[in-house]
Amino acid sequence: MNQWKLDVSGKLFHSGLPHKGINSIEMAMDVVSHIQSRFYKDFKRHEMEDKYNFATCSTFKPTQISCTPGALNQLPPQCTVQGDIRLSPFYDMSVVIKAIETYVADINKDPSSIESNAHGPHSHYTLEGDKSGFVELKWLTTGENGIACNLESKGYHALMRATEKILGSAKPYAIGGSLPLIRDLQDNGFDVMISGYGLSAKYHADNESASLVDFKKAFKIISHVIKYLHIHYYYLLSNKFICYLTYIL
Repeated sequence: MNQWKLDVSGKLFHSGLPHKGINSIEMAMDVVSHIQSRFYKDFKRHEMEDKYNFATCSTFKPTQISCTPGALNQLPPQCTVQGDIRLSPFYDMSVVIKAIETYVADINKDPSSIESNAHGPHSHYTLEGDKSGFVELKWLTTGENGIACNLESKGYHALMRATEKILGSAKPYAIGGSLPLIRDLQDNGFDVMISGYGLSAKYHADNESASLVDFKKAFKIISHVIKYLHIHYYYLLSNKFICYLTYIL
């Protein structure tokens, strides 16, 4: 996961003379659209994502927007868009960061290259003999890579077996959520498994809640994981198996 901020600079002018100004809101819309089109081309759904049942591919998307306060008859000179990147573990965040920085640099070389007919014939991002719109990219976090659990490990098979015994079935899947430090554990030799026993329909929703019945089943599952791995006690010590329990709602 990573979070970003785009500050788009235009030119303040009266809305009745749109050809003499640069509408930062319209430019911001086209900036985001341009970056998204290149992002989804360069970081399209990876073939491994199907194997891990990823619900979505990697994403780059805006989640917040604001602009310079002013009258409704003015073209706003400044617009800020913020959002996040959710990257599948089969791509490297450092590569994505460099790619997006290149996209923005290309826009600043020629802002007119991203102009869209959708905003009408008088919406331009470069003004002859005057000035051009400009985009400043800021990274709000350092970013972190995702994790793909080892589907061949004894820990994974023990978790699957225990889940099937208690719930009747086990259907692993992957999403674009983030759990800080978990990839670091895997990179340092831990066999990390991620399992949640809450209600996904309530995740980040109003009145988040969970079922105590589900948690009761979860404890039974974990007890069976320990039971199955007891036979492989040496495995527990040598491979540092960790089942990271979450209450994802």
